[in-house]
Amino acid sequence: MTVGDGGAAPPVDVRLAVPAGVAWAVLVVALPWSAGRQLVVLAGLAVVLLAAGAVAAVAGRGGRGVGPSGGASAGASAGPPARSGSASRPRVSRTSPVAALVLVTAGLAGLLLGAAAARADARWPPAVLDLQGRVVTIEGTATARIVPGSTTAELDVGLVEVGGRAVWRGDSSLFLLGPRVSGPAVEIGQAVRVRVSVLPVERGDPHPWAAASRGPLRAGTEAEGVEAVANGLRGAFRDAVAELPGDGGALLPGLALGDTSAVPDDLREVMETASLTHLTAVSGSNCAVLVALVMLVGGALRVPRVVRIGVSCVVLLAFLVLVTPDASILRATVMALVVLVHLAAARPVSGLPVVALAVTGLLLADPWLARDVGFALSVLATAGLVVLARPLAAELARVLPTPIALGLAVPAAAQLACQPVLLLLEPSLPVHGVVANVLAEPAAPVATVAGLLVCVTAPWAPGLAELVARVAWVPASWVGAVARTVAAWPGARLEWSDGPAGVAVLVVASALVAAVVLTPRGLRARRLLGVALVAALVVPAGAAVGARLGERAGVPDDWVVVQCDVGQGDAVLVRSAGRVALIDVGDDEEALAGCLHRFGIEEVDLLVLTHFDTDHVGAVEVVAGSVGSVLVGAPGRPADVAVLDVLRAGGAEVVPVTAGARGVLGDLAWSVLWPVDPEASGNDASVVTAWRPTAGCVTGCASLLALGDLGEAAQRRLLSTPAGEEAAGPVDVVKVSHHGSADQHAELYRRAPARVAMIGVGRENGYGHPTDDALALVGGAVVARTDLDGDAAVTVRGAPRDDGAAAELRLWRRRRG
Repeated sequence: MTVGDGGAAPPVDVRLAVPAGVAWAVLVVALPWSAGRQLVVLAGLAVVLLAAGAVAAVAGRGGRGVGPSGGASAGASAGPPARSGSASRPRVSRTSPVAALVLVTAGLAGLLLGAAAARADARWPPAVLDLQGRVVTIEGTATARIVPGSTTAELDVGLVEVGGRAVWRGDSSLFLLGPRVSGPAVEIGQAVRVRVSVLPVERGDPHPWAAASRGPLRAGTEAEGVEAVANGLRGAFRDAVAELPGDGGALLPGLALGDTSAVPDDLREVMETASLTHLTAVSGSNCAVLVALVMLVGGALRVPRVVRIGVSCVVLLAFLVLVTPDASILRATVMALVVLVHLAAARPVSGLPVVALAVTGLLLADPWLARDVGFALSVLATAGLVVLARPLAAELARVLPTPIALGLAVPAAAQLACQPVLLLLEPSLPVHGVVANVLAEPAAPVATVAGLLVCVTAPWAPGLAELVARVAWVPASWVGAVARTVAAWPGARLEWSDGPAGVAVLVVASALVAAVVLTPRGLRARRLLGVALVAALVVPAGAAVGARLGERAGVPDDWVVVQCDVGQGDAVLVRSAGRVALIDVGDDEEALAGCLHRFGIEEVDLLVLTHFDTDHVGAVEVVAGSVGSVLVGAPGRPADVAVLDVLRAGGAEVVPVTAGARGVLGDLAWSVLWPVDPEASGNDASVVTAWRPTAGCVTGCASLLALGDLGEAAQRRLLSTPAGEEAAGPVDVVKVSHHGSADQHAELYRRAPARVAMIGVGRENGYGHPTDDALALVGGAVVARTDLDGDAAVTVRGAPRDDGAAAELRLWRRRRG
């Protein structure tokens, strides 16, 4: 379709984009299907092709003009006289263009799907598929650098052995989990040998097969030829920038070469929050900078255009080898080459057809790129820029200076096109993403060009390379500073549903924005589209805000103890005098985050991790960065240590505790009753805590006994220790051990009778929790179960009684079973 003139956007040529987009969608849907189902689709496309071809042929014949001597001339004379020459011009049937579009679309979809079907056996060799679940030895080469500590690796496999006997030879891509590299890093193109367990994969996965490492990765001969030169350049670059400090030093390798291995987790997180991660992934912007640089310098030196175009092609291909091809850089390189070929032929270049041509070529070469999220984001961002950036800038220029309007339009257009896909990865919208890009984008090309100069000069002039690296460090540091600043602004991301309804609303809103921008001003259709856009944004936003307000409105604001509904897991909030503690975090990040939001918790003063089972620590990322201190028992596994590392990285102080540890939270005194052994771990070493009002508590205090997952034997031993005396006595709330399993010591619950018993348990959990025996032990208490009640909150009135119990205690439930 095209748009009109007179203040409208330039025409948008979608004649190739529509068929390419539909064919891409067919691939996305059909790639995971079996060969039989794909053949059925191919047969259907063949039928459509034949039908569309027939319709186009008939429409073409029926639309021909009739000469003066034809049989239609008599009838024609009865009507108004024809204009001069009209009888000799063919009439264009409305059916013909539609049939032609269907013809091209079906043909392109069939071509791509046929290419995938033809390569299925080569991609998934039957000999390899038969090895799923078995341990084999593979030989191949690394397609990306593998360093000690890498969690994944990508290999080109040429040989598979079982028991020392070769069972397959060929060339296939492997995604390796848990590579074990103990020596120097394995460079790209270097030979490797490793024992692995072959894992099952779906037919539509970008990688033909996957495996888990079952032994050390043994490196062999290094790469030769062009790969060796590229490895040398990359190594010299790393040496030149190794001493650069701070965020600039961490980001520069990504800005220049797409290498993000030096980016720490906290910087990676703020880059994501500020929507700047694309700057550290080599993409079309890097290719555009290189081509523009070559063309400008060549033009200044009066180099003929054909030579400049040839040099640009060589530079692009060299850059592709240097950074190693991924989906984004492949798309950008192919697009740039197509544009350069058009320029060499002195033909006009239209952006969207070039994007469509590049996508078609890449999908024909590798159909499985269709399901690669990075490829999709790259294509959408480029399409958004070529279609929307100029008209959006023209609209903004009505109220802003032109340079500012253009600076805002470019990131806004890319964000608008990509956001529906990004929503599937992160269910929130970047509120300040456009502003962050406006601030950071001007610095990125400077860092990219300077970084590439470092890469080229480092092997031959290391001193000059280090000097240029310091220059490149400045814009790279600016990008990091922008990311950290914007990420710290309030409301950096707006939560949004990633379900079908949320994605659909966002797709409709994005389409309406594009339609409004591309429709000429003054047309009634533009006003109607604007009204529809406002409705598409305001109605769901109002519904979401109303739901949130309604959700918060029903929550008691004077709660003192809350059991969060996190499914089959534990997460208990304790509040006193404005201070907040959280006992365990469960394993459902979304559920925990929702509970903390409902009860207005942004900071946790004290976190107690009773033990390191996943259903107690799995959602720790939700609170990492907002915790003051952490009480923990002994970590028994490397994964346990990793949990603590996450909390330390967020600024928390980790305090190992055993029985006898004490402290104060507001007007509550807490004490650790168990474990006794500082080396013990597991359920029976759960950190058991008792919470009692201090003498200074006037009102709003409740006592609590939190038992973690302590089993019957450990509960019995607890009562025999001096700390067992502290456990004895009435309490307002008991957090029942181990989700209400039958593994309980009745005497403990008899000696510590509770008014409210809280049980964190998932619906239809499969364990039979809570058991009838456990419920019988707390029969004198009001029971709050998350499977039936959802979140449950305890509120109190009045000062504590002489025995420490609350004067008046109430239980609020989010839902009733």
